[in-house]
Amino acid sequence: MVTEIHLGLGFVVIAFNLIAAVWGFVVWRRWLPANKVYAQVLAASQTVIVGQAIIGLLLLSQNLRAAQQLHYVYGLLPAAMVIFAYSARGRDQQRNILIFSIAALLAAGLSARALLVSGILG
Repeated sequence: MVTEIHLGLGFVVIAFNLIAAVWGFVVWRRWLPANKVYAQVLAASQTVIVGQAIIGLLLLSQNLRAAQQLHYVYGLLPAAMVIFAYSARGRDQQRNILIFSIAALLAAGLSARALLVSGILG
């Protein structure tokens, strides 16, 4: 059951972070204004990353292992991207949007790679 939740949430992590990244780049280019909905999508994209990492650690505590050790690297790097984005933010809102957009894009890519090396998809 937890494995299926982890798998499903992996797809949610990828989708939310792709949406947050694309939307963020559009806002950064000033084609759309930054609004509360964008902020909520960005927060949700980061929240699902943290949730996914917690579920992954729960699976490890139950001695359920991924097929390849590389899955853990790709699985924990998105959480590191969230930490990096917050540590790199400053006073310039446009720069912050760019940083969070790049972090979301990298998190989506790393999560997709974690899914591919997990061994779950075959």
